[in-house]
Amino acid sequence: MIPTCFSAYYALIPLLSEVRQWTLLRKWALSEVYRVRLATGESQIIKWGGKEMSGEARIYQQLVHPLQIKAPTIFQYEQLHDSGVIVMEDAGEHNLEEQPLPAYFLEAARELAILRLKAAGHAERVLSDEVLAAHTVSKEDFLCLLEDLLRSDRLADSECLLKLREVLPHHLDRLARSVPITIVHHDYFAKNLLIQKDGGIMPIDWSNSYLSPHLGDLYCLMKEAEGLSGLSKKDILLAYQEATDIDSGELDWQVAIGGLCWLIKTLKWLVYGGTEIIPGSHSWIPDLMNDVERLTEEVYG
Repeated sequence: MIPTCFSAYYALIPLLSEVRQWTLLRKWALSEVYRVRLATGESQIIKWGGKEMSGEARIYQQLVHPLQIKAPTIFQYEQLHDSGVIVMEDAGEHNLEEQPLPAYFLEAARELAILRLKAAGHAERVLSDEVLAAHTVSKEDFLCLLEDLLRSDRLADSECLLKLREVLPHHLDRLARSVPITIVHHDYFAKNLLIQKDGGIMPIDWSNSYLSPHLGDLYCLMKEAEGLSGLSKKDILLAYQEATDIDSGELDWQVAIGGLCWLIKTLKWLVYGGTEIIPGSHSWIPDLMNDVERLTEEVYG
């Protein structure tokens, strides 16, 4: 039986009538993802997204594919009102959350370095000015997000955020001068990293991605790798360095600033409505603020 969220798309997507088996992979308030088995025996992934999650296909079309990043092939996309459905390649059966082996996390760090370098090399050459403007999150944008947090009911006048306000502009200026703009996945966690048959890693779920120089994705990967696989921060950093020529001191700084950028953007989403979308997510805020405090002290000194 076809899931309710796809019923309005039945006439638009002929493939839906060919599905013989639906297997739910993930379900949130604003998205549902299924692996489907067709009459031919072939499997594909069908994803429904509501409201802000409905534009994921546009991210693939405007950023991911033009920047030549390893990602699933999109076969069809349809949008109605405030929701959308994507039919895409079934690019892997297991993700790192299901198989959190150290070797896969190290490969994910190397893959991140490669995709960032590739995107940085292509961005200004293949993306139009309109696309660049639409998807870039600038220094000024991050500073505005920080001000929004300081005006929020939950985090108004936070001492930690006030301290961050003093130092962040300088570090964002330095980042813009020293690191080219590239793609940020913004959800580079184990659940979104598919294990390929050759042992490679393919990032999926690019719905939150944007253009920026910061390295928040590596910060996220390091945090999760330690908890799930026992790898240290140094292990992940060394794997990332294998595909780059960046020195250790510069990389440590970039990860700290990237972590702060990721935290600011994530906290803004949570305190301005995200906690209503993901049940229990309000409990994430204290831990995220502890991370903000730690990273702020790191860059403050």
